[in-house]
Amino acid sequence: IVERIVRFGLYIVMSVIPFSSYIESAIPRRPSSAYTEAEKDLERDAIEMITSRGYPVEEHYVTTPDGYILMLHRITGPRAFTSPLDSPPASPRDLGVSHSELFEPSGKPAVLIMHGFMQTSEAWLCRSDPNDSLPFILADAGYDVWLGNNRGNKYSFKHTTLSPDQEKFWNWSLDELVRYDLPSIVDFIIDRTKLKSLTYIGFSQGTAQGWAALSTNTSLASKVDLFIALAPVATVKGFSNPMIDSLARSRPDFIFLLFGKKSMLPSTTFWRNTLPKHFFVACIDWAINFLFNWQTTNLSPEEKPMLYSHIFSTSSVKSVVHWFQIIQTNRFQMFDDMLLGITPNENSNQPHRYHGRVIPGYHPGQILTKCALFFGGADTLPNTKALLRHLPRDKVVFVHEEETYEHLDFMWAKDANKKIFSKILKLMKSNNNTVLSDS
Repeated sequence: IVERIVRFGLYIVMSVIPFSSYIESAIPRRPSSAYTEAEKDLERDAIEMITSRGYPVEEHYVTTPDGYILMLHRITGPRAFTSPLDSPPASPRDLGVSHSELFEPSGKPAVLIMHGFMQTSEAWLCRSDPNDSLPFILADAGYDVWLGNNRGNKYSFKHTTLSPDQEKFWNWSLDELVRYDLPSIVDFIIDRTKLKSLTYIGFSQGTAQGWAALSTNTSLASKVDLFIALAPVATVKGFSNPMIDSLARSRPDFIFLLFGKKSMLPSTTFWRNTLPKHFFVACIDWAINFLFNWQTTNLSPEEKPMLYSHIFSTSSVKSVVHWFQIIQTNRFQMFDDMLLGITPNENSNQPHRYHGRVIPGYHPGQILTKCALFFGGADTLPNTKALLRHLPRDKVVFVHEEETYEHLDFMWAKDANKKIFSKILKLMKSNNNTVLSDS
């Protein structure tokens, strides 16, 4: 509340007195040529990061049945340049690709990669070396790579009738990502590529979308030939810090009272742009350790300023409340609209009593798609052991535990290429050979 009051006061003062114009005229600006590639990467968006690394890219838009406009980034081929471009093209189509090639199916196997909670497609791209980034590795291996963006993040911040200033724009949770976003994205890719199926790779919440959607939507499941889950999440253990864990287990209406009913922590972007990079990195390191007891020793300290510059994007407070409900009930369930936070649960320490209602649950054990799991032995957040007990053995084709890995390491660890991405590529090649022979 204090922060909002201070920011509102500053906004009023700054809108009356044009301090920014005085400051800009007083401070000499460095020419763009004076910035290193690493410094430019701090502020580049997804298209700029892809093109600066020499890869051809397209932008696509998908409209969900409930009106949200989602952006997809598509890496259409292997690296086309040997050195970074002097400046990214104004359009992803300014890369020398003929007009006819843009709309012809490539014939390559397609893969959809989905980000985690409060992230964007940038999270997969912000590595200094393209050989350490999963999308670029797959593009070089001959795959048609699609990067998804869920509603509410910086790339999917638009609706056909609603504005982000309205509460209705943010009235969604994991349920809508499962029911609308993922099926809409997959259908669009299948329609554009003319393929029968694709591979789906999810990280963290992206895996929760996969477990929920592929176990309930038979039409969607028929279009996904392999689901690869990185740091897989269904139920979660909660927070390492007891104070924050108690907050997560409090009444949902209290969370709405604290954070409102729109975007969750939008001021994070403000602090990201305001604080010195080294101090912002220290804040993120502290927050990660405070919340989850992660040490981030597998991340390169030199890369952290870039990684953390692209770690956060907006999401709804309602989606946070939904995850808190899952923590509280220890049940992978749909959103409880009554906000009571009480659901019959056989594992609960509370005495059993008649509730008069049961919130529908998502059941990964009923998944209709082949799946592979990569999880970390040092990841304190997901309850992976419980998930593995429920999955059907005939659908699980590969399980790999990396003992020293925490949650973020499955995207950003220094040795993720060797320990994780190489195994994913081998798994996908084997699966694609099977799919092609079956068809």
